[in-house]
Amino acid sequence: MISALFHSGDGTTEVTSDTWRDAIAHHSYDAFIFDCDGTLVESAEVHFKSFFQAAAEQGHTLDRDWYLARTGLDRVSLFREFAADVGRFDIQQASKRSIEFFVGMSDQVERIPETALLVEALGASAPLAVGTNAERPVAEASLRATGLLQHFDHIVAISDGLKPKPAPDIFRTASDLLQSGDRVLVIEDSPQGVAAARSAGFDVIEITSLS
Repeated sequence: MISALFHSGDGTTEVTSDTWRDAIAHHSYDAFIFDCDGTLVESAEVHFKSFFQAAAEQGHTLDRDWYLARTGLDRVSLFREFAADVGRFDIQQASKRSIEFFVGMSDQVERIPETALLVEALGASAPLAVGTNAERPVAEASLRATGLLQHFDHIVAISDGLKPKPAPDIFRTASDLLQSGDRVLVIEDSPQGVAAARSAGFDVIEITSLS
């Protein structure tokens, strides 16, 4: 069961995946935007492997704990921090190769059952989008591998030339594509994503625990 916080104009309340549909029903949302990694799909291990392999190609070892402390960052920002620690490092090449590694291993990505059920329920009556700090090929590979891609009207990704979360640009662009106005609910798991949703003026369900 997922534990979460529901941030809305009414304040912040605790919800779970057993109760969040009832909580959502009390609001008249026009559209819903989901984060991808950690919200729709369990992909942390595949991402780590892809980053690790990209760093190893340049003769460096990426520490797992160091990586896990930065999973909310976009790819370039994470590699920029890594380069600051290790010295000489080709960020552009590492970014390109880590995307290729991830897509090649995307069959290892798993859907998160509770949010998958929420997608199916909400998508029956409202438009849905994905807003992600990942690149489009990465998000599409994850959603395709987990059978979720078909449910979304739009995917807005960092590779669309937008500022990464916590900037609100990704969510505002997704809302514009959905033609939804301000009555939008975002479902997120990272501090950066929650900040981006709130900055965009949207309500947000913040996933705090998947168990």
